[in-house]
Amino acid sequence: MKKEIINGRQTAYLEGEINGSTGLAYKEEIASLFSSSAIVVLSFKDVVYLNSSGLREIIDLLKQANKLKVELRLCEMSKDIREMFSFTGLEKVFKIFDTMDQAAV
Repeated sequence: MKKEIINGRQTAYLEGEINGSTGLAYKEEIASLFSSSAIVVLSFKDVVYLNSSGLREIIDLLKQANKLKVELRLCEMSKDIREMFSFTGLEKVFKIFDTMDQAAV
């Protein structure tokens, strides 16, 4: 997972498949960014698959972020992943943006 700071925002680029095991590893690494930024952006640009276990880890990240008063933003989702968030109603819970430029403002 590549990380960088864009416009003062901690940004993480997720990649490959996000399932229970990879999601847990991502969750630990991303949670460490919460202490250094009020807004953390996750790019799904290179994510090819997300299952329910991986989705659960993303939801857990949002819970941690909310407790710490950190805004978690998601962006650059494929059509299939975006539909998963829509179908589950999570698009109303997460702040989802089409592009990194929109999310990192």
